[in-house]
Amino acid sequence: MSDFRPLELDPLHPKRHLRTLHTPFGPRAVYDSASFCTRCGSCQQACPTYVLTAEETFSPRGRNQAVRLAAEGKLNPAQNKELLSRLVNSCLLCGRCTQACAGKIPTAEHMLELRRTLNGRALPALLHTLLSWRSRRPGLFRFMVRAGLALRRAGAVRLLRLMGLTRLPGLAWINHADDILPARTPAFAKRLRQAKIPAAPQDPALIYLPSLEAEFFMPDLAASVLQTAAPKRGAHIWQNTPSGLFEYVYGNVRQSRRLVKNLIRRREQTGGGKLPLLTDSVDVYLFLRRAPQLFERWPRWQQKAREFAEHVLFITDFMPKKPARAAEIASPVRLDYSALFRREGEPFAAAQKTLKTLFKKNFVECLYKDADTPAFGYGFVRHNLAERVCMDAVRSIARTQTGTVFTLSGLSALELDFCLKQFYPYAKADHFARLNG
Repeated sequence: MSDFRPLELDPLHPKRHLRTLHTPFGPRAVYDSASFCTRCGSCQQACPTYVLTAEETFSPRGRNQAVRLAAEGKLNPAQNKELLSRLVNSCLLCGRCTQACAGKIPTAEHMLELRRTLNGRALPALLHTLLSWRSRRPGLFRFMVRAGLALRRAGAVRLLRLMGLTRLPGLAWINHADDILPARTPAFAKRLRQAKIPAAPQDPALIYLPSLEAEFFMPDLAASVLQTAAPKRGAHIWQNTPSGLFEYVYGNVRQSRRLVKNLIRRREQTGGGKLPLLTDSVDVYLFLRRAPQLFERWPRWQQKAREFAEHVLFITDFMPKKPARAAEIASPVRLDYSALFRREGEPFAAAQKTLKTLFKKNFVECLYKDADTPAFGYGFVRHNLAERVCMDAVRSIARTQTGTVFTLSGLSALELDFCLKQFYPYAKADHFARLNG
């Protein structure tokens, strides 16, 4: 029995994959994890894509069954690439199924492993290349984003849309980006100066790792986070620093591991290696807290990753009992639980407790079947159901006459706010950190 090895999805390319997944019931190989699915159906009505399609193949248990069959050699990924690509890319990776599952089966992680087996791109090629530059060529990435925003302000994107060029294959994502991004975006450094926030304080209280959207498109969010978490001593800000999450979800596991290593080393060299690391994105938070599973083959680095993960914080840890803007918020309010991999844990519980305490009867409880906003760029993924999922979320918000929806991710706030402006302008979406300024 000591020689027994679990079946693998892609035995010819082991470096593309994780050896084991860290689950609430301990480490499991991907095949073992998928095999724990008993097909009981508890996850069916919790899955937004199954609710929309009613197709067994696109249900959580159908997805897990596909992983099992592929690992057992009964389903050839190369011969069924189109079907499996649709199956993988239509998954929101939201973790609703895991929340509803008695065995806490991480179906979202299984889908990422299957995507790595297919070795395909979920995002349009041009967008994928641009976003990958953030880790490979950060200076060029910063320049391209600034140039793109300048051209957008000058009306270049509007002209492209009028000419119909953005309907060409590979360019449709420009329409979606133009729709959801703010019309005006002040420079990150300028916004910090306006808020009188030092970029490099002498005795920082923590390290701040801003999300891509907070740094480049929502600097007001970054200012709110810093004013809430480190109002006196300030924070050491890691600008244009990738977390490795993009590579983990849309790219290369090895590159993701390398970027997490860089974060660990950099933290060890900052403030004596004792400063906590704060992020404004719940997706980045959940990813970094699970970083040890990236280093299953390297015990020394896995121990470093465990220590690092214990010091990763989210903005909910710093929210005061009486936030500055609470009185200005249009009620009723609700919390949008959109996130990658899971929808439960400390950030969600803390945010819900804060909103319940502040707004009491004006806090809207969400049902398990209420749709959430698609997380982490799902709206740009091929074969996505983002528009239909967002419409379900808007219907739920309108049904409860909610005035403000708080998210734990800046990108989710942008996505949902755009849909609300179109179909239910009486409500708006904002990041939870904006509750305090």
